[in-house]
Amino acid sequence: MKKKIVIVSTYPENGSKNIGDRLITNKLKAVVSSFGDYDFSIIWRAAPWDSVKEEILSCDHIFFACLAIRRNMHLNEYPYFEKIIDSGVPFSIISAGTNLGVNYLNTVFDDTSKASVLLLKRANESAVVSTTRGYLSQEFCRNQKLDHFNFSGDIAFFDNSFHNKKFVKNLPIKKIVVSDPHRSQIYENVFDRLVSGLKSDFPDSELVVAMHGVNPEIEFYCNENGIDFIDIYKFPDSGLNIYDSADLHVGFRVHAHVSALTRRKYSYLLEQDGRGCDYGLTIERKISVPCYPSLYSKLTVKALIKRLLGKNLPISGPVSISPAEQLLAIINADRQQGFEKFVGLERQIEQFHDLTRQAVGQALGEPS
Repeated sequence: MKKKIVIVSTYPENGSKNIGDRLITNKLKAVVSSFGDYDFSIIWRAAPWDSVKEEILSCDHIFFACLAIRRNMHLNEYPYFEKIIDSGVPFSIISAGTNLGVNYLNTVFDDTSKASVLLLKRANESAVVSTTRGYLSQEFCRNQKLDHFNFSGDIAFFDNSFHNKKFVKNLPIKKIVVSDPHRSQIYENVFDRLVSGLKSDFPDSELVVAMHGVNPEIEFYCNENGIDFIDIYKFPDSGLNIYDSADLHVGFRVHAHVSALTRRKYSYLLEQDGRGCDYGLTIERKISVPCYPSLYSKLTVKALIKRLLGKNLPISGPVSISPAEQLLAIINADRQQGFEKFVGLERQIEQFHDLTRQAVGQALGEPS
């Protein structure tokens, strides 16, 4: 009889439809399947307990796909996590990631509520295996004394079809794929500067925008400016294959960055928040630039109350276009060198691939 695996997914099927979250789920399923034939159930991380209870209590192992460590994750992202711990069903956390307030005034590691940290401490003691996907996330775990968490890299890098493939320099840039920004209302100026710069610097290259999630503001911008775009989120299991035909990715989505690098395509990222920062600190090449929103500089009574309550200050908009210009400068300098910077980066990507498979194998009790 086949063992039953439950994957707790971050994919918002009825929300933004972020295709990167679907990628995470599919890759975890692929890693588990590389060890044998299993039955899978995929459940939403914030579903009502009564709707997932039967699946959870009847399974052999639960995997949290890229556990989203957030400020109030015990209430919002994972309201039934404690019930899983109490159930005694074996569970593992693969490629946990943070979205820490890297542009806030408080120290970066104080961005998570005490109740959520207590939940993580229980998980730290109970999980069969726990890994993180980035150096900042791993440092958060070390800071909070979550000593059973180990770094593995993002599970989204796992792909046997590209394993052992190498980066090659001096490839012609015939097609550029630009990934769309989160919070497009405050990033439209940055997006405009980035796209305009790429069209100017690569006038003979095809340029297309990949919509990783529902993003009406950017779709409107593209329609108004005659820019081709594809709603890849409408094809959750195949949309990311757009990076098969790309020669260069530039943009805002971390899993566009991962998808391109996995395929050994040149890729550059504008880091919008703590998630992007995590990748920027982890990838061993300078191929990303921080592009964070600013805080309101005027300390109003309302803002002061927020700070006294331990909440983050609101952000202002629009975001400065300077990071887009910085990234364009890097790309143009690297272009003069034939993108030689990427040669050898496959070694780190293969390390992520191997560490992830080892962790999943350990969780399943299988040799890796």
